[in-house]
Amino acid sequence: MDATFYGAFMRVLLVALVLATFSFISNDPLHAATQPATESITVAELEQTLASSREQSDADLAQHLGAVELKERLSMSAVARLNNSLPGEKSRQALMLLADKSAFLGPPPTEIPADPAPDSAATRRMLVAIVNYVNTTLRQLPNLIASRETTGFEDRPKSDELGATGVVSLSYLPLHFVGKSAALVTFRDRKESVDEGPHKEKQGRIGGLITTGEFGPILSTVLSDALKGRITWSRWEQGASGKAAVFQYTVPEDKSNYRVQFCCVVDGYDSSGAPQMRVFDERSRYHGEITFNPNDGSILRMTLEADLPPTGLVPGAGIAIDYGSVEIGGKTYICPEHSVSTLSAHVTKPEGMYSKAMYMGPAKNFLNDIVFAQYRRFGSEIRILTEEAQPQQ
Repeated sequence: MDATFYGAFMRVLLVALVLATFSFISNDPLHAATQPATESITVAELEQTLASSREQSDADLAQHLGAVELKERLSMSAVARLNNSLPGEKSRQALMLLADKSAFLGPPPTEIPADPAPDSAATRRMLVAIVNYVNTTLRQLPNLIASRETTGFEDRPKSDELGATGVVSLSYLPLHFVGKSAALVTFRDRKESVDEGPHKEKQGRIGGLITTGEFGPILSTVLSDALKGRITWSRWEQGASGKAAVFQYTVPEDKSNYRVQFCCVVDGYDSSGAPQMRVFDERSRYHGEITFNPNDGSILRMTLEADLPPTGLVPGAGIAIDYGSVEIGGKTYICPEHSVSTLSAHVTKPEGMYSKAMYMGPAKNFLNDIVFAQYRRFGSEIRILTEEAQPQQ
């Protein structure tokens, strides 16, 4: 096999998730078997820890935060508040990662109102409101442009790799910062595209984790699948702007439009003996939650977690999206503000003959934190002045 081809192949290892018009390329989190045990704490205990650590250096506090994990979800508003007390960038990144790893957990008990669950009639009305919101209100979203800043994290499983001078043993590294990127996202005629031209900025290297579809396609596809699967009442939740309602859903494989793709596995060899690669592609069942305003059905938060075989090439994947009110062209719309994308994949470098089995071994985890901001209408604005309104010479 040509050495150049082999080296290029090993550098271009790609994992992709495609959910109708929603696509998701990456490696998932967060529970690798090689990850050492960490202390599990509540959000209240985290706040107490930070309050008692004001004299710690930025690096020491970041190391302390890296040694714990949350057993409750840390909200975006809590992260913003706690960031104000942190000494520097390292501890802020550590808090971001800690919060992102909790994105698929339930909120603290203090954020769950004790109100009784709605009756079946009220539940149906809320479900109708969600459907109307997704099918009607989202279609009225204007053509827009927003900035998208991505912060990438990944871990390194413990492994032995064949190097130029022999076998090299790599120790385990937990999820850690690997880079940032900035781009513009355009949503036009209900289609989403990413402009990584002159606006693109990078710091470090981000692995193969890309998400799109936060502006509507993912919501409509998930809701459509959930209605064909099972969607039920979960709980009330106290949000930043008032009481929210939460539905939970499950989608079986035969009702799912969610596909997992992994590039690449061997599909034969050409006449020179080089492997012919193909994308591993399979439909997946999944589950998650939809958090919404019970008055108008507007979506405030959505999570999706794939239900994948733990011994498969891709044993886990998920995305959590937070939506909020933004002003665009003098009007207020509900748009994505923040998302967390995760995926784990068996990406052990194959030695010798390529095969699906060669990709087994410790799963490698990737996580992307994405912030959307600077919303504005797509296109130019034209103002026509009458003769009376012309500036005086």
